[in-house]
Amino acid sequence: MCCACRGAPVTEVLEGFRTVLSGAYPRLLLSGLGLTLAVSVCALLVSVLVGTVLGAARVLRVPVLGRLGDAYVTVVRGIPLIVLLSVVYYGLPTLGVTLPDFPAAVLALGLYSAAYTSEIVRGGMGSVPAGQAEAARSLGLSRIQALRFVVLPQAWRVALPALGNEFISLILGSSLASAVTLQELFSQGRYITNATYRQFEVYAVLALVYFLLTFALSGLVRWLESRLSRGVTLPERRVI
Repeated sequence: MCCACRGAPVTEVLEGFRTVLSGAYPRLLLSGLGLTLAVSVCALLVSVLVGTVLGAARVLRVPVLGRLGDAYVTVVRGIPLIVLLSVVYYGLPTLGVTLPDFPAAVLALGLYSAAYTSEIVRGGMGSVPAGQAEAARSLGLSRIQALRFVVLPQAWRVALPALGNEFISLILGSSLASAVTLQELFSQGRYITNATYRQFEVYAVLALVYFLLTFALSGLVRWLESRLSRGVTLPERRVI
């Protein structure tokens, strides 16, 4: 094979990258990236709120709520995220509840992540010596006050690095939000692919953007672990 023939595919790929990274396409990718971060941050807030309540209820064995928390974690961890997204966006309207794409994605991602955040919170609370809560009660604090002012602050100190890993998982999982028509990063990439017919180049750019974003966040998580880790092993997860 002549050198010109071997060089032709390389030239074509380089031309493809120039096409993808020119015109209005970079702005579309940036807008998609912004939406990806927005939906991930909002979903993390939902996850932290719901996961903390469930985790605390499970540790304290609150009647009814503790058992509901156990059932919730078991069920949600056995459901693919794409199915939960479809149930929230396409299924709820049959019950009279219709959500726009952004709130639907936030709710589905947040509820899905809450099951794992509950495990993180439970592990963090388990690392706090029982004597801490007993000492707080002996000082006159109620059970709720001891939980709020003594146990949870120490638990979150341990769980914060793991929560950073959960945020990274949310960012990666947000790529499935395109299934509910949300124009996040992956959805914008598919639009550019349909417009340019440059599948390899577009998805290579998307892979690079996701990698750089998660690499930066992973560095932050490692820094938090070096500062806050106390040798507690917390559950890990993988988004599929």
